[in-house]
Amino acid sequence: MDMSTMDETAKPSDTKSGAILDNSLNSIASFAARSVELFKKIAEMSLLKSTLEVDMKTQADTIKFLNEVLCCEIDNIREQFETKTEYKEDRDLLFVETSNAVSYLQETLYFFVPILKWIVVKTSNS
Repeated sequence: MDMSTMDETAKPSDTKSGAILDNSLNSIASFAARSVELFKKIAEMSLLKSTLEVDMKTQADTIKFLNEVLCCEIDNIREQFETKTEYKEDRDLLFVETSNAVSYLQETLYFFVPILKWIVVKTSNS
């Protein structure tokens, strides 16, 4: 084997490390997508039951707390896979993608503001 033709950045266990990295990124993305879908369902349910007497502060606090729990769980997924990765570049990529997923999930809270405002207006007019 001619050493000059080998890729200088090649890693000895690229396939194993690559599979771990792919699995971790897929897990984080999948969990984040399911979490966003969960918030969509919560928003739909909030609009459907808006005619009921609901304390908006309690509902907003519950949504915020759920968001914090889901963000922590995304970080837990990262930590589980981070211990299995061998290379610093893979850990850095994992950290960046986790940060992006958490930011994306935190942004979903802003979508609740108009919904909660609409519910407050609708219930105050009733």
